Amino acid sequence: MKKVAYLIAILLVISCSPVKNANTSVVSPNSENTVQFSLSEDGQLFYNVSTIETKFIKSSALGFELKNQSLKNGFEIISSEETTENSQWKTVWGQRETVTNNFNELTLHLKQKESNVLIDVVARSYNDGVAFRYVFPKQENLKDFVIADELTEFNFNGDYKAWWNFADYDNYEKVYYNSPISKIGDSINFARRPGKEERANMANTPTTIEVADNLIISIHEADLTDYAGMNLLNTLEGTKLKAHLTPWLNGDLVRASTPFQSPWRTIQIGKTAGDLVESDLIMNLNPPCAYETTDWIETYKYIGIWWELHIGKSAWAEKTQFGRPINRPHGANTKNAKYHIDFAAKHGIPDVLIEGWDKGWDDMEGSWTGYNIFDWKTSTDDFDIEEVCRYGKEKGVRMMMYHETISDIDHYEPAMDELYKMCADLGIKTVKVGYTGDVNYDYDKKTYRQHHHGQYMVRHYKKMVEAAAKHKLLIVNHEPIKFTGEQRTYPNLMAREGARGQEYNAWSEGNSPEHGVVLPFTRILGGPIDYTPGIFDVFLPDKPWRKESFRVRSTICKQLAYYLTMFSPIQMAADLPENYEENAAFQFIKDVPTNWSESKVLNSKIGDYYTVVRKERGTENWYLGSISDENSREFEIDLSFLSEGQKYKATIYADANNADWESNPEAFEIETKEVTSKDKLKIKLAAGGGQAIEFKLID
Repeated sequence: MKKVAYLIAILLVISCSPVKNANTSVVSPNSENTVQFSLSEDGQLFYNVSTIETKFIKSSALGFELKNQSLKNGFEIISSEETTENSQWKTVWGQRETVTNNFNELTLHLKQKESNVLIDVVARSYNDGVAFRYVFPKQENLKDFVIADELTEFNFNGDYKAWWNFADYDNYEKVYYNSPISKIGDSINFARRPGKEERANMANTPTTIEVADNLIISIHEADLTDYAGMNLLNTLEGTKLKAHLTPWLNGDLVRASTPFQSPWRTIQIGKTAGDLVESDLIMNLNPPCAYETTDWIETYKYIGIWWELHIGKSAWAEKTQFGRPINRPHGANTKNAKYHIDFAAKHGIPDVLIEGWDKGWDDMEGSWTGYNIFDWKTSTDDFDIEEVCRYGKEKGVRMMMYHETISDIDHYEPAMDELYKMCADLGIKTVKVGYTGDVNYDYDKKTYRQHHHGQYMVRHYKKMVEAAAKHKLLIVNHEPIKFTGEQRTYPNLMAREGARGQEYNAWSEGNSPEHGVVLPFTRILGGPIDYTPGIFDVFLPDKPWRKESFRVRSTICKQLAYYLTMFSPIQMAADLPENYEENAAFQFIKDVPTNWSESKVLNSKIGDYYTVVRKERGTENWYLGSISDENSREFEIDLSFLSEGQKYKATIYADANNADWESNPEAFEIETKEVTSKDKLKIKLAAGGGQAIEFKLID
């Protein structure tokens, strides 16, 4: 009996062994990160991932189920190829000017014995993580096909601590939780929009996982352009997560024809949370810039008729909103627009966002839902778009266009070229495009026709950015598909929301002090965020139609620090103009740049604290942002990032000694001092607080 067991064990080892002469692993250039592949006895491909001596993802399945065919078992490795790249490329804008793209790559060529279907698995190992994707070559044995299930697993070697939020196919604007991997969600029954009592056992990506004190990783995807968005399903089998794709409404996941390739499945790897922020892996896995010229792309700050709408000072609609009469003025009127343009011109801010300027808001059904109610060309009766744009041009200020599509893709997509030409003709540079509500809302069935995160919408978001580029327009996208590094390919895609942003503080329980210290290590790992920072009046006016009181859970200095920690090339000064007048802290918002040549994380712990410094592109000036959760903190910062032998004037915007997010959030102090790269600086953060510093080179 022992001999039989021994022989079985030997056979199992042999069956999972690599094919002779075919390499099945790829190691990073620094020899730390490894992806290893193997075939099971029945011909299914598996992989594992390790860093140095820690195997944190153990044997995990790969493969597909197609609508009429299984691509799970019966494969053999017919050959493998290895390549290496060590190159650099320049960003149009970003956290750094020059990006190093250094990796080792392994391609496994597989064939299913029975069907002769060919699939390649391409894996790359970088110093900051690993990634793999599926490639379907053009072939006679597989032409048009439908993916019914992607079998990719992430089978963790321990019940590590995960930072995640619930996935529901349509909305990333969720609270983040931290829990063991095995506790992600608590029900195998999937709910499209889980509430407090009905939770889905799926997480959005990026999902970030603390493996050990000196090892943190993040699961995401890259180059998502013609595929369904990936969610992470808790299989309830220990610590195993599985790719779960957002479907078309008939159950199809991905519709494809060979040649075809999936997005990259990415695993960023760092010793600290800050290493993940400094990683360029996600962008490196996207194609180079698609545009011949990029001199029309710029970064900047803007104000807008926006926050006043959220806090109830004015309304998007003229007469009725969501079927109810309005008891407050329409915000987007010509007079109010000119007031904002005057303020922007006075303070050197180039753009003013104006929401609610067009007809259709009075016809919206329910909460941000409707179909064929906007034409996106016709102004409301009290708004003259041509006069506003003319006046703005006279003052050196542009209108930022707002198209609320309410996810009416049937009507918005065919109109995009005409609408974007209209914007360009008016001298508009940026279009903010929103996708609230149900995709292609069905009035008869009172339901949606597609999901925001499915292949249908992934294709649309790409078309939208490409259509804007034809007219040299920039895009800021709300209710988006997640960023997966495509800002490298389409650098006119400036920012996406895709998280609980500042607006949630205006009409909900709000964002916790911890929230801002989680986003940089989760959502923002995919790409820049339009968080809309800069709220100074944190105690918000009561709303007559609500009993609750609302407020922003941070100090003013934390709002300033967000301009560094909430990375974006287009940043909003989100508060009302009157709250900035005569407030000395506004000077930092005016001064802080939006494009960087270098960025360094000085300290970080997800959910607790984060300090980052960024060097302004084209100068020697540096800017620092430091934020804390609900706890006060003190740090000593080494200023060795400054240029050696140079003197800098440090202008420090700090929480006052008695500041506190809850009881005294608006107290701050401004101090200036001369510093050099040899100095150390003590930083004190209030509970829920922050600090912002400008280091300006002294000539």
